[in-house]
Amino acid sequence: MPYSLSGVGHNGFEKADLHIHTKCSDGIFTPEEIVLKAKKSGLKAISITDHDSVSGIDKAKPLATQHGVELINGVEMSSTYQGHDIHILGYFFDHKNPELQRYLDHCRHLRARRAERMVQKLAKMGVKIEIEQIILKAQNGSVGRPHIAAVLQDGGFVRSFSEAFSKYLGSHSPAYVKSIETHPADIIKLINEASGLSFLAHPGQNVPDEILRQLITFGLDGIEIIHPSHDPYKQNYYKEIANEYFLLFSGGSDYHGLKDQEEDHFGQITIPYDWVTKMKSRIVTV
Repeated sequence: MPYSLSGVGHNGFEKADLHIHTKCSDGIFTPEEIVLKAKKSGLKAISITDHDSVSGIDKAKPLATQHGVELINGVEMSSTYQGHDIHILGYFFDHKNPELQRYLDHCRHLRARRAERMVQKLAKMGVKIEIEQIILKAQNGSVGRPHIAAVLQDGGFVRSFSEAFSKYLGSHSPAYVKSIETHPADIIKLINEASGLSFLAHPGQNVPDEILRQLITFGLDGIEIIHPSHDPYKQNYYKEIANEYFLLFSGGSDYHGLKDQEEDHFGQITIPYDWVTKMKSRIVTV
């Protein structure tokens, strides 16, 4: 089982979840709904980490303040390195930083173009869906493959999200188009220049060890240790690597709220708040 705590104060720990998605990218709940879920689950702190988007932060902030849930500025940014899709989580940055805003606007256009190319590939396979349907699913948020999967499911082309990915949209599937091809070092620099901390997301899913060690040389501040795809062995393994390089720990549920994803991840796959405190102390000393 992934790292799990049954409630606030259990074994003296307070809980945080620093990997949550909303409707501003490919989650199904609004930022406001996520704050209410966090309050109900007894989370002390959360970070909304939408894909290449920070638009959920200002939407969530007033309600988070009202309910006493600490909202940490977050984002999950896409990059590519040596043929691997690398996701970098940013925390505690200035989300109004002009350079960051410009880059994220650029990403939104790239994501829309990517979706168009995937629709064209699907059409050649006899699977006809419209880009307008996908944009509508994204609700002006950051367009991603889950939005395409939802349209495929609505159209009866697949029975589930997992089938949509295995049959059409996964990285080895016929309609796949590469994600944003920015170098991870540029993403880390961007987060750093916006006064934030950068973490490698879910390394156990897609990052070989030799790539991980190269990414560390680009200036990562930490590694995501706790993730639904990390069993206890992987958690300990990445903790050891983080300790070897004096890196911080992060983690969370990677919650999207999708139908075939387990609802009980939310509020259960968490990190001790102590890890958040250590992240804050790193900001102060940088």
